[in-house]
Amino acid sequence: MKILYVITSTHTGGAEKALLALVSQTVKKNTVKVVCLKPLGPVAEELIRCGAEVVSLSMTGMIPFGVVRKLEREIKSFQPDLVHAMLYRGIQFARLSCAGKGIKLISSPHFDLSKRNFFCRFIDKMLKNIDTLTVAESFSTARYLVKQQRYNKNKVFLLPNGADKSVFFRDDTLREKMRRQYHYQPENTVFISVARLAPEKNPITILQAFRNVYRVSPQARLVYVGEGIERGKLEDFIRRSGLNEAVLLAGEQPQINAWLNLADVFMLSSIEESLPLSLLEALQVGLPCIVSNVGDMPLWVKHGKNGFVVNSGDISLLSCFMTELLSPKKRKDMEDASVLISQQITDTPLQYQHLYQQVDLNSFHVKTDKLKQE
Repeated sequence: MKILYVITSTHTGGAEKALLALVSQTVKKNTVKVVCLKPLGPVAEELIRCGAEVVSLSMTGMIPFGVVRKLEREIKSFQPDLVHAMLYRGIQFARLSCAGKGIKLISSPHFDLSKRNFFCRFIDKMLKNIDTLTVAESFSTARYLVKQQRYNKNKVFLLPNGADKSVFFRDDTLREKMRRQYHYQPENTVFISVARLAPEKNPITILQAFRNVYRVSPQARLVYVGEGIERGKLEDFIRRSGLNEAVLLAGEQPQINAWLNLADVFMLSSIEESLPLSLLEALQVGLPCIVSNVGDMPLWVKHGKNGFVVNSGDISLLSCFMTELLSPKKRKDMEDASVLISQQITDTPLQYQHLYQQVDLNSFHVKTDKLKQE
């Protein structure tokens, strides 16, 4: 089978990581090409190493002239059996390029459409029927598409994000190595956030809450793994608050499992999410998690059992929960609960392979009655 993937970006992010995991399996039995709308990012190099052909349409700016025509040429040249599009602009341009051509198109949003403006939601609603199948990576996304965007419930398939159990797991030896390397002592409780430093991830809230915790517990530490436009804002806050010795902005890192093993508590304070891969990865490592009440995160973090769920931006409550998890005994109970919950994480790339075959043979069948009932 020939599969053409279309994605907006190949910079480091949840959707890009999901694509990489998917392509690494797909290339074993299929011919794969990846078309990235924007200039290529670091994930593109890993895709190429997997054996996929990767091209960029060099889209820049807010008005992407000629992108549809370029994408149409790529599709015509490659002659795929199906096209799989990810992220908002990747999906919309793939829809425009496939419209009326009899091409089987699968879309996977990997973003929270409810937080987009009216124009974006309107465009999506107008083009949605071009999809052969829409694969929602979270229950909240599937529900929104069916109930608010009026997607055909028989063409929306719920396939939650997954994390590779062979890559993400508890490793005490690795933990000791990382903590020695970065000079963390046994008495240091390390909070970690793995996410782009972007406004929608709201990293400043974690930093503001951590400042409160640090005042009462100078042994606390905070690590951000990720890069983005909010870095300058965080650096300024760290400097003004005297947190230089307590907060590490590690930037983008290739070995996320190592960083998760270094930490004691995972945090994500996003104001919009679907189902973030970093949360699933943290659960597999066995970390207690503190997350905001958005997307599917409350379905995976059981409040008071394997972590805490707070309203996004509630700095006071976030500080209280962080303080509570300074207790090793409290963390130990929640670590066991996270490991237990992580057993529900599925092998998403493998399920996609079956889905591709079904779409190719026109034999897929979707049941989303539960979405309609709620």
